Amino acid sequence: MPTIVCPYCFTSDRDSRLAYRCLMARTGVRGVTPCAPETDGTWAAFTGVPAGGAAAQRGPCFDAPRGPRGGRGRAPCPACRVGSPVRVCRHCHNDLPSDYCDQSSRIIALIGPKSAGKSTYVTVLAHELRNRVGREFSAAVASMGSSTQQRYRAMEDDLYHRLLLPGPTQPAAMRFNDPLIFRLSTPRPAMGGLRDGSRHTALVFFDAAGEDLASAEAMDRYTAYLAAADGVILLVDPLQLRTVREQLADIDWRLPPVETAPEQIAADLAAQLRGRRRGEGQGKVTTPLAVAITKSDVLRPWLPNGSLLGRPAVRAGAVDDADRLAVHQDTRALLDEWDGGLLHRQLDRDFADFSLFCLSALGSPPPADAPSDAPKSGPRPLRVEDPLLWLLGRRGLLPVRTARTPRKGREPR
Repeated sequence: MPTIVCPYCFTSDRDSRLAYRCLMARTGVRGVTPCAPETDGTWAAFTGVPAGGAAAQRGPCFDAPRGPRGGRGRAPCPACRVGSPVRVCRHCHNDLPSDYCDQSSRIIALIGPKSAGKSTYVTVLAHELRNRVGREFSAAVASMGSSTQQRYRAMEDDLYHRLLLPGPTQPAAMRFNDPLIFRLSTPRPAMGGLRDGSRHTALVFFDAAGEDLASAEAMDRYTAYLAAADGVILLVDPLQLRTVREQLADIDWRLPPVETAPEQIAADLAAQLRGRRRGEGQGKVTTPLAVAITKSDVLRPWLPNGSLLGRPAVRAGAVDDADRLAVHQDTRALLDEWDGGLLHRQLDRDFADFSLFCLSALGSPPPADAPSDAPKSGPRPLRVEDPLLWLLGRRGLLPVRTARTPRKGREPR
Protein backbone atom coordinates (compact mmCIF):
# COMPACT_ATOMS: atom_id res chain seq x y z
CA MET A 1 0.00 0.00 0.00
CA PRO A 2 1.25 3.54 -0.75
CA THR A 3 2.82 5.47 2.10
CA ILE A 4 1.79 9.12 2.43
CA VAL A 5 3.95 11.75 4.15
CA CYS A 6 1.81 14.49 5.63
CA PRO A 7 3.03 17.87 4.26
CA TYR A 8 2.13 19.56 7.56
CA CYS A 9 3.44 17.37 10.40
CA PHE A 10 5.64 15.14 8.17
CA THR A 11 4.54 11.86 9.73
CA SER A 12 4.12 8.82 7.48
CA ASP A 13 0.95 6.78 7.20
CA ARG A 14 -0.52 4.19 4.86
CA ASP A 15 -2.96 5.58 2.35
CA SER A 16 -5.63 3.17 3.56
CA ARG A 17 -5.37 4.47 7.14
CA LEU A 18 -5.84 8.19 6.46
CA ALA A 19 -8.98 9.62 8.00
CA TYR A 20 -11.78 11.53 6.25
CA ARG A 21 -13.58 14.75 7.13
CA CYS A 22 -17.35 15.10 6.78
CA LEU A 23 -18.51 17.72 4.27
CA MET A 24 -21.50 18.65 6.50
CA ALA A 25 -23.63 18.65 3.35
CA ARG A 26 -27.31 19.60 3.48
CA THR A 27 -28.21 17.40 0.54
CA GLY A 28 -27.97 13.65 0.13
CA VAL A 29 -28.25 13.07 3.88
CA ARG A 30 -29.35 9.54 4.73
CA GLY A 31 -28.86 9.85 8.47
CA VAL A 32 -31.23 11.62 10.82
CA THR A 33 -29.78 15.12 10.33
CA PRO A 34 -26.76 16.70 8.60
CA CYS A 35 -23.56 16.74 10.63
CA ALA A 36 -22.71 19.95 12.48
CA PRO A 37 -19.27 21.44 13.14
CA GLU A 38 -17.45 20.23 16.21
CA THR A 39 -14.27 21.25 18.01
CA ASP A 40 -11.23 19.63 16.40
CA GLY A 41 -8.84 19.64 19.35
CA THR A 42 -6.08 17.81 17.50
CA TRP A 43 -6.01 20.35 14.67
CA ALA A 44 -6.29 23.29 17.10
CA ALA A 45 -3.36 22.02 19.17
CA PHE A 46 -1.20 21.60 16.09
CA THR A 47 -1.95 25.00 14.56
CA GLY A 48 -2.14 26.98 17.80
CA VAL A 49 -5.77 27.98 17.25
CA PRO A 50 -7.70 28.38 20.54
CA ALA A 51 -9.68 25.17 21.02
CA GLY A 52 -12.61 27.09 22.52
CA GLY A 53 -12.96 29.49 19.59
CA ALA A 54 -15.06 29.36 16.45
CA ALA A 55 -11.98 28.76 14.26
CA ALA A 56 -11.54 25.30 15.82
CA GLN A 57 -15.05 24.25 14.75
CA ARG A 58 -14.68 21.92 11.75
CA GLY A 59 -16.39 18.99 10.08
CA PRO A 60 -16.19 15.76 12.10
CA CYS A 61 -13.35 13.35 11.26
CA PHE A 62 -13.99 9.64 10.79
CA ASP A 63 -11.88 6.59 10.05
CA ALA A 64 -11.56 5.09 6.59
CA PRO A 65 -13.95 2.19 6.00
CA ARG A 66 -12.59 -1.33 6.25
CA GLY A 67 -12.42 -3.60 3.25
CA PRO A 68 -10.49 -3.94 -0.01
CA ARG A 69 -11.45 -0.45 -1.17
CA GLY A 70 -11.12 1.21 2.21
CA GLY A 71 -9.27 4.52 2.02
CA ARG A 72 -9.84 5.00 -1.72
CA GLY A 73 -12.03 7.63 -3.36
CA ARG A 74 -15.01 8.87 -1.37
CA ALA A 75 -16.08 7.40 1.94
CA PRO A 76 -19.51 7.78 3.58
CA CYS A 77 -19.69 9.61 6.89
CA PRO A 78 -20.95 7.09 9.49
CA ALA A 79 -23.38 9.69 10.91
CA CYS A 80 -24.99 11.37 7.89
CA ARG A 81 -23.95 8.81 5.23
CA VAL A 82 -22.90 11.53 2.77
CA GLY A 83 -19.76 10.57 0.84
CA SER A 84 -16.66 12.72 1.42
CA PRO A 85 -13.44 12.87 -0.65
CA VAL A 86 -11.55 14.97 1.94
CA ARG A 87 -8.59 13.02 3.35
CA VAL A 88 -7.17 14.00 6.74
CA CYS A 89 -3.87 13.26 8.45
CA ARG A 90 -4.59 11.16 11.54
CA HIS A 91 -1.78 12.81 13.52
CA CYS A 92 -2.42 16.55 13.00
CA HIS A 93 -5.93 16.54 11.41
CA ASN A 94 -4.90 18.84 8.56
CA ASP A 95 -6.89 18.35 5.36
CA LEU A 96 -4.75 17.06 2.49
CA PRO A 97 -5.06 18.54 -1.03
CA SER A 98 -7.56 16.54 -3.08
CA ASP A 99 -5.01 14.84 -5.33
CA TYR A 100 -2.05 14.77 -2.93
CA CYS A 101 -2.52 11.07 -2.15
CA ASP A 102 -2.65 10.11 -5.84
CA GLN A 103 1.03 10.81 -6.59
CA SER A 104 4.49 10.50 -5.11
CA SER A 105 5.78 13.44 -3.09
CA ARG A 106 9.15 15.14 -2.66
CA ILE A 107 9.63 17.35 0.39
CA ILE A 108 12.14 20.15 -0.13
CA ALA A 109 13.36 21.76 3.07
CA LEU A 110 14.15 25.47 2.69
CA ILE A 111 16.22 26.98 5.49
CA GLY A 112 18.42 30.00 6.03
CA PRO A 113 18.69 33.16 8.14
CA LYS A 114 16.02 35.84 8.03
CA SER A 115 18.15 38.09 5.81
CA ALA A 116 18.59 35.41 3.10
CA GLY A 117 15.19 36.22 1.56
CA LYS A 118 13.58 32.76 1.67
CA SER A 119 10.04 33.98 1.00
CA THR A 120 11.22 36.06 -1.96
CA TYR A 121 13.23 33.10 -3.22
CA VAL A 122 10.37 30.60 -3.16
CA THR A 123 7.99 33.10 -4.81
CA VAL A 124 10.40 33.70 -7.68
CA LEU A 125 11.33 30.01 -7.89
CA ALA A 126 7.69 28.95 -8.25
CA HIS A 127 7.12 31.68 -10.86
CA GLU A 128 10.10 30.47 -12.89
CA LEU A 129 9.01 26.83 -12.61
CA ARG A 130 5.56 27.75 -13.88
CA ASN A 131 6.94 29.74 -16.80
CA ARG A 132 10.49 29.75 -18.22
CA VAL A 133 11.84 26.60 -16.55
CA GLY A 134 8.62 24.73 -17.24
CA ARG A 135 9.00 25.46 -20.95
CA GLU A 136 12.63 24.27 -20.91
CA PHE A 137 11.66 20.88 -19.48
CA SER A 138 8.18 20.54 -21.04
CA ALA A 139 6.89 20.50 -17.47
CA ALA A 140 3.85 21.98 -15.78
CA VAL A 141 3.63 23.25 -12.21
CA ALA A 142 0.30 23.91 -10.50
CA SER A 143 -0.66 24.88 -6.95
CA MET A 144 -2.25 22.10 -4.89
CA GLY A 145 -5.05 22.90 -2.47
CA SER A 146 -6.86 26.14 -1.76
CA SER A 147 -4.33 27.28 0.87
CA THR A 148 -1.37 27.19 -1.54
CA GLN A 149 -3.45 28.66 -4.36
CA GLN A 150 -4.51 31.65 -2.28
CA ARG A 151 -1.13 32.24 -0.62
CA TYR A 152 0.93 31.91 -3.77
CA ARG A 153 -1.45 34.10 -5.78
CA ALA A 154 -1.10 36.84 -3.14
CA MET A 155 2.70 36.42 -2.94
CA GLU A 156 3.11 36.54 -6.73
CA ASP A 157 0.79 39.55 -7.08
CA ASP A 158 2.65 41.50 -4.37
CA LEU A 159 6.09 40.83 -5.84
CA TYR A 160 5.46 40.94 -9.59
CA HIS A 161 2.65 43.50 -9.84
CA ARG A 162 2.83 45.65 -6.72
CA LEU A 163 6.64 45.30 -6.46
CA LEU A 164 6.46 44.60 -2.71
CA LEU A 165 8.89 42.20 -1.06
CA PRO A 166 7.35 39.50 1.19
CA GLY A 167 7.43 40.11 4.91
CA PRO A 168 9.55 37.90 7.17
CA THR A 169 8.32 34.41 7.98
CA GLN A 170 6.66 34.23 11.38
CA PRO A 171 8.55 32.12 13.95
CA ALA A 172 6.94 28.78 14.73
CA ALA A 173 6.42 29.90 18.33
CA MET A 174 4.07 32.64 17.06
CA ARG A 175 2.02 30.78 14.45
CA PHE A 176 1.85 27.63 12.36
CA ASN A 177 3.54 28.07 8.99
CA ASP A 178 1.65 26.33 6.19
CA PRO A 179 3.78 24.67 3.51
CA LEU A 180 3.46 25.55 -0.16
CA ILE A 181 2.49 22.48 -2.19
CA PHE A 182 2.82 22.26 -5.97
CA ARG A 183 2.18 19.48 -8.46
CA LEU A 184 5.07 18.96 -10.87
CA SER A 185 4.09 17.18 -14.09
CA THR A 186 6.93 16.02 -16.33
CA PRO A 187 7.02 13.84 -19.45
CA ARG A 188 7.36 10.16 -18.70
CA PRO A 189 10.04 8.58 -20.92
CA ALA A 190 9.22 5.25 -22.51
CA MET A 191 11.09 2.55 -24.35
CA GLY A 192 12.94 3.82 -27.40
CA GLY A 193 13.11 7.38 -26.03
CA LEU A 194 9.45 8.09 -26.81
CA ARG A 195 7.31 9.94 -24.30
CA ASP A 196 4.54 7.99 -22.66
CA GLY A 197 2.21 10.29 -20.74
CA SER A 198 3.12 12.31 -17.67
CA ARG A 199 4.62 11.66 -14.26
CA HIS A 200 3.15 13.70 -11.39
CA THR A 201 5.04 14.59 -8.22
CA ALA A 202 3.98 16.75 -5.28
CA LEU A 203 6.64 19.29 -4.29
CA VAL A 204 6.35 20.49 -0.69
CA PHE A 205 8.23 23.66 0.34
CA PHE A 206 8.35 24.56 4.02
CA ASP A 207 9.92 27.87 5.02
CA ALA A 208 11.53 27.93 8.47
CA ALA A 209 11.73 31.38 10.06
CA GLY A 210 15.22 32.80 10.50
CA GLU A 211 14.67 33.30 14.21
CA ASP A 212 14.07 29.55 14.58
CA LEU A 213 17.62 28.85 13.38
CA ALA A 214 19.28 30.97 16.05
CA SER A 215 20.25 27.91 18.07
CA ALA A 216 20.13 24.14 17.96
CA GLU A 217 17.38 24.20 20.62
CA ALA A 218 15.14 26.47 18.55
CA MET A 219 15.85 24.43 15.44
CA ASP A 220 14.63 21.28 17.19
CA ARG A 221 10.98 22.12 16.39
CA TYR A 222 11.78 21.46 12.73
CA THR A 223 13.31 18.04 13.31
CA ALA A 224 10.40 16.10 11.80
CA TYR A 225 10.31 18.41 8.79
CA LEU A 226 14.04 18.14 8.16
CA ALA A 227 14.13 14.37 8.68
CA ALA A 228 11.33 13.85 6.13
CA ALA A 229 13.04 15.99 3.48
CA ASP A 230 14.17 14.40 0.23
CA GLY A 231 16.54 17.34 -0.24
CA VAL A 232 17.51 20.53 1.59
CA ILE A 233 18.19 23.97 0.15
CA LEU A 234 20.27 26.10 2.52
CA LEU A 235 20.25 29.77 1.53
CA VAL A 236 23.34 31.71 2.62
CA ASP A 237 23.26 35.50 2.76
CA PRO A 238 26.74 36.69 1.69
CA LEU A 239 26.14 39.91 3.62
CA GLN A 240 26.53 37.81 6.79
CA LEU A 241 30.16 36.98 5.91
CA ARG A 242 32.67 39.22 7.68
CA THR A 243 34.92 39.93 4.70
CA VAL A 244 31.99 40.90 2.49
CA ARG A 245 30.50 43.09 5.22
CA GLU A 246 33.79 44.90 5.76
CA GLN A 247 34.25 45.67 2.07
CA LEU A 248 30.65 46.81 1.60
CA ALA A 249 30.80 48.93 4.76
CA ASP A 250 33.62 50.90 3.15
CA ILE A 251 31.19 52.05 0.46
CA ASP A 252 28.32 52.71 2.92
CA TRP A 253 26.25 49.72 1.78
CA ARG A 254 23.11 49.07 3.82
CA LEU A 255 23.87 45.86 5.74
CA PRO A 256 21.41 43.58 7.60
CA PRO A 257 21.90 42.81 11.30
CA VAL A 258 24.37 40.02 12.07
CA GLU A 259 22.61 36.64 12.35
CA THR A 260 23.63 33.02 12.91
CA ALA A 261 26.76 32.16 10.91
CA PRO A 262 26.11 29.87 7.91
CA GLU A 263 28.59 27.24 9.09
CA GLN A 264 26.73 27.07 12.42
CA ILE A 265 23.39 26.61 10.66
CA ALA A 266 24.96 23.82 8.58
CA ALA A 267 26.36 22.13 11.70
CA ASP A 268 23.00 22.37 13.53
CA LEU A 269 21.20 21.01 10.47
CA ALA A 270 23.54 18.01 10.35
CA ALA A 271 23.04 17.38 14.07
CA GLN A 272 19.26 17.36 13.64
CA LEU A 273 19.41 14.94 10.71
CA ARG A 274 21.84 12.63 12.50
CA GLY A 275 19.39 12.54 15.39
CA ARG A 276 16.88 10.98 13.02
CA ARG A 277 19.45 8.44 11.77
CA ARG A 278 19.87 9.96 8.34
CA GLY A 279 23.67 9.64 8.53
CA GLU A 280 25.93 6.71 7.68
CA GLY A 281 29.59 5.70 7.50
CA GLN A 282 31.60 8.29 9.42
CA GLY A 283 28.44 10.02 10.56
CA LYS A 284 27.98 12.09 7.41
CA VAL A 285 24.41 12.96 6.55
CA THR A 286 23.17 11.40 3.32
CA THR A 287 20.31 13.81 2.57
CA PRO A 288 21.36 15.82 -0.52
CA LEU A 289 22.12 19.44 0.41
CA ALA A 290 22.11 22.36 -2.03
CA VAL A 291 23.92 25.37 -0.53
CA ALA A 292 23.02 28.55 -2.39
CA ILE A 293 24.76 31.91 -1.98
CA THR A 294 22.03 34.49 -2.57
CA LYS A 295 22.16 38.10 -3.80
CA SER A 296 24.74 37.38 -6.51
CA ASP A 297 23.81 40.74 -8.06
CA VAL A 298 25.61 42.40 -5.13
CA LEU A 299 28.66 40.20 -5.69
CA ARG A 300 29.41 41.15 -9.31
CA PRO A 301 32.68 42.95 -8.41
CA TRP A 302 33.99 39.68 -6.90
CA LEU A 303 33.01 37.38 -9.77
CA PRO A 304 35.91 36.14 -11.94
CA ASN A 305 35.96 37.26 -15.56
CA GLY A 306 33.89 34.86 -17.63
CA SER A 307 32.47 33.11 -14.57
CA LEU A 308 29.27 31.14 -15.12
CA LEU A 309 27.94 32.70 -11.91
CA GLY A 310 27.09 35.85 -13.84
CA ARG A 311 25.35 34.07 -16.72
CA PRO A 312 22.17 31.99 -16.92
CA ALA A 313 22.45 28.28 -17.53
CA VAL A 314 21.95 27.02 -21.07
CA ARG A 315 19.80 23.90 -21.10
CA ALA A 316 18.19 21.70 -23.72
CA GLY A 317 15.61 19.87 -21.66
CA ALA A 318 18.14 18.40 -19.22
CA VAL A 319 20.07 19.42 -16.11
CA ASP A 320 23.65 20.09 -17.23
CA ASP A 321 25.95 18.55 -14.64
CA ALA A 322 29.09 20.04 -16.20
CA ASP A 323 27.57 23.49 -15.70
CA ARG A 324 26.74 22.61 -12.07
CA LEU A 325 30.29 21.45 -11.39
CA ALA A 326 31.72 24.69 -12.81
CA VAL A 327 29.31 26.75 -10.68
CA HIS A 328 30.30 24.71 -7.63
CA GLN A 329 34.02 25.36 -8.20
CA ASP A 330 33.56 29.10 -8.78
CA THR A 331 31.35 29.42 -5.69
CA ARG A 332 33.86 27.50 -3.59
CA ALA A 333 36.63 29.84 -4.75
CA LEU A 334 34.57 32.84 -3.59
CA LEU A 335 33.93 31.25 -0.20
CA ASP A 336 37.62 30.47 0.21
CA GLU A 337 38.31 34.16 -0.39
CA TRP A 338 35.61 35.37 1.99
CA ASP A 339 35.79 33.00 4.96
CA GLY A 340 38.96 31.01 4.37
CA GLY A 341 36.91 27.96 3.40
CA LEU A 342 35.23 27.69 6.82
CA LEU A 343 31.75 26.93 5.46
CA HIS A 344 33.05 24.45 2.91
CA ARG A 345 35.07 22.56 5.53
CA GLN A 346 32.00 22.30 7.76
CA LEU A 347 29.93 20.96 4.87
CA ASP A 348 32.64 18.48 3.90
CA ARG A 349 32.79 17.12 7.45
CA ASP A 350 29.02 16.78 7.87
CA PHE A 351 27.44 15.97 4.48
CA ALA A 352 28.17 13.14 2.06
CA ASP A 353 26.34 14.76 -0.88
CA PHE A 354 26.28 18.53 -1.33
CA SER A 355 26.80 21.12 -4.02
CA LEU A 356 27.36 24.88 -4.01
CA PHE A 357 25.33 27.38 -6.01
CA CYS A 358 25.19 31.14 -6.48
CA LEU A 359 21.98 32.94 -7.46
CA SER A 360 19.93 36.12 -7.40
CA ALA A 361 16.16 36.10 -6.94
CA LEU A 362 15.66 39.75 -7.88
CA GLY A 363 18.57 40.44 -10.25
CA SER A 364 19.37 43.77 -8.56
CA PRO A 365 19.13 45.19 -5.02
CA PRO A 366 15.95 46.87 -3.71
CA PRO A 367 15.87 50.67 -4.12
CA ALA A 368 18.00 52.44 -1.50
CA ASP A 369 15.08 54.71 -0.56
CA ALA A 370 12.55 51.82 -0.38
CA PRO A 371 14.22 48.68 1.02
CA SER A 372 10.84 46.88 1.28
CA ASP A 373 10.22 47.23 -2.44
CA ALA A 374 11.37 45.08 -5.33
CA PRO A 375 13.52 46.74 -8.03
CA LYS A 376 11.46 49.01 -10.27
CA SER A 377 12.19 46.69 -13.20
CA GLY A 378 10.63 43.79 -11.28
CA PRO A 379 12.35 40.46 -10.54
CA ARG A 380 14.97 39.44 -13.08
CA PRO A 381 16.28 36.25 -11.48
CA LEU A 382 19.59 34.60 -12.25
CA ARG A 383 20.09 30.84 -11.68
CA VAL A 384 17.34 30.80 -9.04
CA GLU A 385 16.21 27.34 -10.16
CA ASP A 386 19.64 25.64 -10.14
CA PRO A 387 19.53 24.16 -6.59
CA LEU A 388 16.08 22.63 -7.02
CA LEU A 389 16.84 21.22 -10.48
CA TRP A 390 19.92 19.50 -9.09
CA LEU A 391 17.87 17.93 -6.28
CA LEU A 392 15.12 16.83 -8.69
CA GLY A 393 17.73 15.37 -11.04
CA ARG A 394 19.29 13.47 -8.11
CA ARG A 395 15.87 11.89 -7.50
CA GLY A 396 15.37 10.94 -11.14
CA LEU A 397 12.54 13.41 -11.72
CA LEU A 398 14.39 15.36 -14.44
CA PRO A 399 16.81 14.18 -17.12
CA VAL A 400 20.47 14.89 -16.36
CA ARG A 401 23.26 15.42 -18.87
CA THR A 402 26.07 13.85 -16.86
CA ALA A 403 29.63 15.05 -16.55
CA ARG A 404 32.67 13.13 -15.39
CA THR A 405 32.38 13.18 -11.62
CA PRO A 406 34.26 11.73 -8.64
CA ARG A 407 33.07 8.58 -6.93
CA LYS A 408 29.40 8.68 -6.01
CA GLY A 409 28.73 9.99 -2.54
CA ARG A 410 31.49 12.62 -2.58
CA GLU A 411 30.96 16.26 -3.36
CA PRO A 412 32.85 17.61 -6.39
CA ARG A 413 36.38 18.87 -5.78
